[in-house]
Amino acid sequence: MKHRASSIGRFTLLAAISSAVLPLSATAAPQKPPTDDEAQDSGSLPELEITAQKVATHTTTGTRTQTPIISTPQSISAITRAELDARGVQRLTEAVSYTAGVLAADQGMDSRWDGLRIRGYSAGSDTSNFYLDGLRGPSGGQWTKGQFDTFGLERVEVVKGPSGVSYGLVTPGGLINAVSKRPTDDPFGSAGLQYGSHDTIQGTFDTSGGLGMEGLRYRIAGLYRDGNSEVDHTELSRFFIAPSLTWDITDRTSLTILTQYQKDEGGATFQFLPTVGTLTRGPFGYLDNSTFLGEPDWNVYDREQFAIGYQFQHQFNDHLTFRQNLRYTHVDNLYHAMVGGTGSTPTTFGRRAIVGDGISDGLAVDTLLEAKFETGPVQHTLVGGVDYVYSDWSHLRLVNSSAAAVGPPINIYDPVYTPGIDQTLKASTAWAGPDVDATESQLGIYLQEQAVFGPLHATLGIRHDWHRVDYDQANLTGSDHEGNGIEGAPTKFKVTPSATTWRGGLLYLFDNGLAPYVSYTTSFEAAPYSNLDLAGDPLREPVESEQYEIGLKYQPWEKALFTASLFQLTEENGEVQVQAGPPRYAQVGESETRGFEFEGRMEMAEGLDLIATYTYLDTEITRSSALLAAQAGNDLPGVPEHLASLWLTYTFQQTFLEGLSVGGGVRYVGSSYGDAANSIEIPHYMLFDAAINYDLGRASSALEGMSVRLSATNLADKRYVATATGNTSAFYGSGRFVNLGLNYRW
Repeated sequence: MKHRASSIGRFTLLAAISSAVLPLSATAAPQKPPTDDEAQDSGSLPELEITAQKVATHTTTGTRTQTPIISTPQSISAITRAELDARGVQRLTEAVSYTAGVLAADQGMDSRWDGLRIRGYSAGSDTSNFYLDGLRGPSGGQWTKGQFDTFGLERVEVVKGPSGVSYGLVTPGGLINAVSKRPTDDPFGSAGLQYGSHDTIQGTFDTSGGLGMEGLRYRIAGLYRDGNSEVDHTELSRFFIAPSLTWDITDRTSLTILTQYQKDEGGATFQFLPTVGTLTRGPFGYLDNSTFLGEPDWNVYDREQFAIGYQFQHQFNDHLTFRQNLRYTHVDNLYHAMVGGTGSTPTTFGRRAIVGDGISDGLAVDTLLEAKFETGPVQHTLVGGVDYVYSDWSHLRLVNSSAAAVGPPINIYDPVYTPGIDQTLKASTAWAGPDVDATESQLGIYLQEQAVFGPLHATLGIRHDWHRVDYDQANLTGSDHEGNGIEGAPTKFKVTPSATTWRGGLLYLFDNGLAPYVSYTTSFEAAPYSNLDLAGDPLREPVESEQYEIGLKYQPWEKALFTASLFQLTEENGEVQVQAGPPRYAQVGESETRGFEFEGRMEMAEGLDLIATYTYLDTEITRSSALLAAQAGNDLPGVPEHLASLWLTYTFQQTFLEGLSVGGGVRYVGSSYGDAANSIEIPHYMLFDAAINYDLGRASSALEGMSVRLSATNLADKRYVATATGNTSAFYGSGRFVNLGLNYRW
């Protein structure tokens, strides 16, 4: 297969499709946060919160309509731009690290993407279930994944539990929807300069204003970052720019065009390490977080991605609104790494070289009609729509375990690297692995009713999805590092699963702000066919899930929201990893998760802000496949039983310290198992974070608009193992990172 050449043709085809569809239209939201009454009674889609408020009150992610979170019968969290800035967030995993039900950076330090779990199930940017502006990201191979910089985001929203009715093919635990920055009504500009640990320097800019024509506004946000990483011999750089344009065509019609381009260059911080020396003490102690057991000359993770799309809205009248949302995304990745293999001892580490080369092109479009009307005392919001997702991707994954090419095991306490090993590996013909071409599409139709009868809020939805996968895999042997080699028996298949999912929920909103609710939701997900079983064949069984949830929300005032929930989540045919290197997977017959979540977010007039969360997860493999028969009754791997966090910020007021805010937080992650056999136990750990912000304009009028921020994550620089899937597959979590930034806003 010549996957690179074929991808050019796919790119041209998708570009033509995008150009043809673009004039048709898609979803845009006006820009002023509404009151609760406006959100419920108006036919328009209210704008994003672009204010200093840290506690979000509304979201569209849970129901596809602008609905107050307090009246949505489902557990939803929203992290606003104000909170991201106050905590000095640099990555998506940091953004959701103070969110109930979410385990951030579940695979440890990883510059390639943002791994995380929601209610025990993977849902980060390393999956195909990560959402940007309400549209699913494109599918791809093992390493062909996008990553969206948090500087380009206005907020991050987390929906807990299966959400098949709203989004079709999604993971059981929930989803992340990242919301892009877009033009604002009021013009502004800002520029920043930051310097952080490992000699990391970053420059940012963000500006929005009019274009000389009434109703036409722009915004451009961008950054450049460069420096070392916490892992030896690994540099990282990123260029990111996101221009957007909003045109209020009439007072009832608007169009927002969203674009972004990102280029990442450097290596990968994702380090395979032995369990001896990380989980347990080795002959010479524990390995440092910075330990690099790869090869400096064979450590590459380059990514180029761009996206273009639009959101269109037309309000026919006070009752009927049309919206369409479209995005085309392109991702191109190249990965070279030396990772754990066989032949290890307590002081040496056997290795294998890998190559990952892939391209993914994706088109996603969602079109809906929203109707608001009344029947007697009952207010209705009825939504009906159709969405379509198409991905065309290629992926080359090669492994070289030849001793002549890889060399002898490396000393883990005193690593000596091999000069010129990149030339040796490039000249080797001992590479083997799959070369995949795949296309997949998903078409869904959905209908949802939200009815309000006094304090009673009811939500009912139904959806049907048709999914198709055309998969073509050539198994290469005796290959060079670019995939020119002998093709073995090909693996080709086509699957066309379909499913109907539905949801139902009831919530009673008392005048005092209390809102008890019950809900039932289901979801359907395609087989995780990009992962291989022990025979080297793709996994094929579709994944289905259902969840029962009962909860209580409380909103004592606008800038405070508390949610407590109990849930039972059941998944069929979910995957678990059964071999570390090369990674191999198996599908579980059935697993069950019972849990409790509490989350509180609050802003107080006295200058105190609070975030408090607690999560309890009890998982079990309740019915197992023949391969995993011995694991029946075990816990699901990678899922801690307890998660907790607390963040407090105090802003000084009416004193000589006015303009100064000081914040600090603690995160606790309980123990878990790294494998389905529950033979590897990952110890619990606790991390501390802090942030100090100061408005320099309060000290001198000459410094008006300038502010300084000092933030730190893992303040105590704790060494901890995030997960371990085998004896040569332990992964450290990130150590301390301190960042000092100066920003000017006008």
